[in-house]
Amino acid sequence: MKRYSLLLLLIISLVLSACSSDEPGEEVDAEQPAKEVVKREETKQNKFDHLRNISLGVTEDSLMALEPGTMMGDLSYETDIQDIGFNTPELDPELKNKLPEKLEELANETNELDTIKKGLVSLLASPHYKEIIENANAYEPHFEEPFLPDPTKAEGGEETKPAEKAIILLDASSSMLQLADGRAKMEIAKDAVKSFAKTIGQSSEVSLVVYGHKGSDSDVDKESSCSGIEEVYPMGKYEKEVFHGAVDSFESKGWTPLAGAIQKAAEMSSGYDGNTTIYIVSDGAETCDGDPVQASKDLVAENAESTVNIIGFDVDGNTENQLKAVAEAGNGEYFKADNPEELKNTIQYEWLPSTLDLAFAFTMAPDGWDMVAEYKVAEKYPLELWTVGRKEAHRIIDAAAIMSENGWITDEQYSELRDWGFERSEAMKELHYSMSKTNREKADTESKEIRQRVDEWVQEMKELKKERGDTW
Repeated sequence: MKRYSLLLLLIISLVLSACSSDEPGEEVDAEQPAKEVVKREETKQNKFDHLRNISLGVTEDSLMALEPGTMMGDLSYETDIQDIGFNTPELDPELKNKLPEKLEELANETNELDTIKKGLVSLLASPHYKEIIENANAYEPHFEEPFLPDPTKAEGGEETKPAEKAIILLDASSSMLQLADGRAKMEIAKDAVKSFAKTIGQSSEVSLVVYGHKGSDSDVDKESSCSGIEEVYPMGKYEKEVFHGAVDSFESKGWTPLAGAIQKAAEMSSGYDGNTTIYIVSDGAETCDGDPVQASKDLVAENAESTVNIIGFDVDGNTENQLKAVAEAGNGEYFKADNPEELKNTIQYEWLPSTLDLAFAFTMAPDGWDMVAEYKVAEKYPLELWTVGRKEAHRIIDAAAIMSENGWITDEQYSELRDWGFERSEAMKELHYSMSKTNREKADTESKEIRQRVDEWVQEMKELKKERGDTW
């Protein structure tokens, strides 16, 4: 009986328990599991929202729009563009330690290959594509402009013989630090002097004297600055590389010892045979208490065959008056140049070039070495693009290997990701070739235009010489 009583109590307990779970007002939601699945999917999709706009293409536009990888914030430009030659880029140790956690998270969120690719790009993309591509597209060739003087523009119409020796006095005082058309006047003047010396050096020995490049424009440095007049290219045959090195060896700094510079030229020319022409390029009046007009008079008094010509670059009225007086006292001419283009055009011969000058005029156009140097400049940023793109591709390949080693992706997925990484690297190389070609074509076009101008100038000079009966 006891056994039956216990069995009865157990049955009653089970019935009461079932009834208590179905109390009035409570309903069992049979769709609850489905709703949770939908919610999880929506959360998953939200995590991928930032990947939707990532383009896997390798074009200028797609790379320009690509956001930097979230794990690449500490990658400096200098490190990213550092060339490693033919070596395989290695994953940065610090990045290698941090990366697995993000890769596991990516693998847990998706097994879709395209989404994994975008996820890897979002983590590891170079942060420097935009800067590199903008610099590459901004490239413009910078060849030395040929000096092609037009003797028909010379004042007075009288023809003179080329100087046997030419002394160029270049003002490097602090005022030359001011800007003209967005560039420092010193930089513009240096370019003009380089161009001028290349042409005048075909028929004359050349010297370059610089003043105002010592000390500073402060009162305490006045004495040292005013006495700092230096012949940086000794009188002799023009040699391009050496002359350019001399022009680039100093910067604008101090006071303006114009009279002292003319006195220096007078001392130099007193020891020369034949006629000497002094060319002064300046933007300022005397500031070292000298008398440049008297210095110019003294020069021609002691050296009857010498003349003093002045190019006033972007000068005010008072300065211009002084410079004109200096040129007049030196039996020379004053040329006014208010901007870089005028400076280039006003430094010109007052004589017809010789037949020998014309025979060597082709040297004023870019030669093979000039083109090699310019191609190197043209290819600088496209080559940087290939370097950073190749490194990025190998980061992706290394990341895929980590995912494979940990079993987060299948062997087939790893194989596809690895192949895609190499394809991306190859696409970066092809884009580099395309951008390099574009910039080299710019250089070729500019070179051809310069050569055409030189050829046209030679023909014009030959015709003028023929008209004047000048056979030499």
